[in-house]
Amino acid sequence: MMHQKVVEPLTVLYAAQELTIPEIGSHAEKLCAALLAEAQKQRLSIAGPWVFVYHKLPANGTDRCLAEFCLPVDGPETGSDSAFAVKTLNRFACAASEYRGSLAGLFEHGYQPLVNDITGAGLRVTGESREIYHAWAAPDSPDNRVELQFGVE
Repeated sequence: MMHQKVVEPLTVLYAAQELTIPEIGSHAEKLCAALLAEAQKQRLSIAGPWVFVYHKLPANGTDRCLAEFCLPVDGPETGSDSAFAVKTLNRFACAASEYRGSLAGLFEHGYQPLVNDITGAGLRVTGESREIYHAWAAPDSPDNRVELQFGVE
């Protein structure tokens, strides 16, 4: 069920890449491991669950979008000598819902109902969307809990 909320600014260690939807999973696995190692190297405290930010998420598997893999941390924004940087995600007004289950059903049972609710409410999306991984077991696990957020105006 959709609800509207405002997410406050969030400091993250992040990596960004232009990807298609099918490429996200394999890149996320590698980049998240590297981001965790970098957080340890920089002695940053982890301050929340993973956040994946998408800019103009496509409706198909062939178009690319900018994907940012973000690990919330306690620490200042930095330009470091690593491949990753710390930045602050902006305040974010969004329509959100929670999806529980395997990644195979994420679009049909997570994104599609949320998009339908947004459309039905007459809201306009901004082009930024986020996934917040509150619980993660494995790609095929029914125990995953992912909050889906679409920026709205």
